[in-house]
Amino acid sequence: MRLVAFAASLATVSIVLVPAQGSGWTVPSWDLRLSEPGAVEERIGTAWCGHAQGMCVISNALFFAFRNQIVKTDWYGRFLGRVEVDRYCGDICAWNGLVYAGIWLKPRSASERWCARICAYDATTLQPVKSRTIPWNRGVHGITCLNGTIHLGMGRSAADPSGCTNWYGRFSADTLEPVGAPFEVNHGVLSTGGAQTLATDGTRIYASSYPPDASAGVPCLIVFDASFNVIGRHHLNWQQGFDVVPGGTGGAVRFIHCTTANWTSFAERPLKRVQTAVQFAELREGVFRDITRHCIFSTPLPR
Repeated sequence: MRLVAFAASLATVSIVLVPAQGSGWTVPSWDLRLSEPGAVEERIGTAWCGHAQGMCVISNALFFAFRNQIVKTDWYGRFLGRVEVDRYCGDICAWNGLVYAGIWLKPRSASERWCARICAYDATTLQPVKSRTIPWNRGVHGITCLNGTIHLGMGRSAADPSGCTNWYGRFSADTLEPVGAPFEVNHGVLSTGGAQTLATDGTRIYASSYPPDASAGVPCLIVFDASFNVIGRHHLNWQQGFDVVPGGTGGAVRFIHCTTANWTSFAERPLKRVQTAVQFAELREGVFRDITRHCIFSTPLPR
């Protein structure tokens, strides 16, 4: 598989580095654009398609969940590796040298049962390390790790006609054993599809979902404390594929997020080439603001 990355032309855009917090965190603040020129059907498993569903970052690498596989790049978007994922990878997170994936195993035939899986991969090699299958008949999407506990978004509650309640689960990052039973949380706002992405700043958990009408300014990012009490609700224009990064100052929380501009439908023939843009944003005084701009990309970076 060949990944192509484009950086902003150095002749027209100045380079600013994200302020580092902790050893090794020095990353470019320009946008990245990632694309796969030979996307094929998702179920074949030889290339990604659809859209970037989730992402996570470490000090020297970025990871993208393109539904049926996880792709690793450096901070300039240069391809470092990939691993195929069975069926549907909703989101990913990094913890202690591993990348964890929340995977929804949709039935491929009438004889199969709905279930989910948590898989862990070595962050350096992307080799599988461990996994656990979970009997579960709803969607699985967002995943993050806080203080050694995996938090998993497990879909919307069918029992709540208001559409405000979502399921969550906790699991040990070491053993992948459940930590208690799945539990329901009322977000207080209407959402669809459950928690698409989870991320943490080490204290709080951020959960995003699709709002019923993105243009109406409906809050679609819920902030929880470690006990899943709602402590904030915010509107943002991206609902999936983000992580928290160092660099926020004055109480701001800094995020990196990806947006797929040209989602593909599995019915499309031929499938479009998937392109994903990566940017930075901050949550400051209750408002999300992009801190990088979509620039003109003209210089391909060599692998």
